[in-house]
Amino acid sequence: MRPTGKRYTDDFKRMIIEVYNSGKPVREICSEYGITNPIIYRWLKNPPSSELQKPIIKINDDLKEINKDKELIKLQKEIARIKEENEILKKAIAMFAKEEKLY
Repeated sequence: MRPTGKRYTDDFKRMIIEVYNSGKPVREICSEYGITNPIIYRWLKNPPSSELQKPIIKINDDLKEINKDKELIKLQKEIARIKEENEILKKAIAMFAKEEKLY
């Protein structure tokens, strides 16, 4: 006879789903609670039944868009800074090249 795996209560499953919906990555949930990825995804796909069950709302898409916008702004600022540094270096090289010609 095959030994059965861990059994989790519906309350525990709902709590894990709520933690996921709050924006915590699945990897962190797995390491913190000792659960595997497939189990969490199975619970998300088929949540435990309950009379008070709320629909699962994924807010990750909105958060991803906000994070992408922030990342884009950050990268644009970094590009502008690097271009400015490039211009400064070009001017410095030109100045050193003129000094070498004088000697």
